[in-house]
Amino acid sequence: MNCFSKFKTKDWLSLVLVIVVGFGWLLIDQLFLPEVYQRFIALLVILTGLFFLQFLLNRPVSPFRYANTITTICLSFIVIVSVVLHVFIRKDFSFRSVLIWILTAILPYFAAFIYLLIKRDQKNG
Repeated sequence: MNCFSKFKTKDWLSLVLVIVVGFGWLLIDQLFLPEVYQRFIALLVILTGLFFLQFLLNRPVSPFRYANTITTICLSFIVIVSVVLHVFIRKDFSFRSVLIWILTAILPYFAAFIYLLIKRDQKNG
C-alpha cells in the first residue's frame, strides 16, 4: 500500500516556493505584527493558503497521499533547519518552534480537505 504521491518537477518547484515564502514570512513578520498571537494567526493563514495553492497548482489525484508527501518533506526540512538554527547556533529553542512543526504537520491535510470540498462542489455543481 502506497501512502505517498510521486513528485514531479512542478511539484518540487511549487513546494520550494511554499517553503521559501513561509520562511521569508517568519523572518519579516515582526516588522508588521507586534504581538505573538498576531504573527501566529498570520502564519496559520499564510501556510494554509500556500499549501492550498500547492494543491490548486498541481491538482493531485489523491490529495491525502499528496498531503503525506508534502508533510514529510516540509516537516523534515523545518525540523532540521530549526534544530540547527535554534539549538546549535542561537541556543534559543522555544515552544514556538514546536508550534511551527505542529502547524506544518497539520495544515497540508487541512488544505487537502478544503481542496477535496471545492473539487467535489465543482463536480456536483
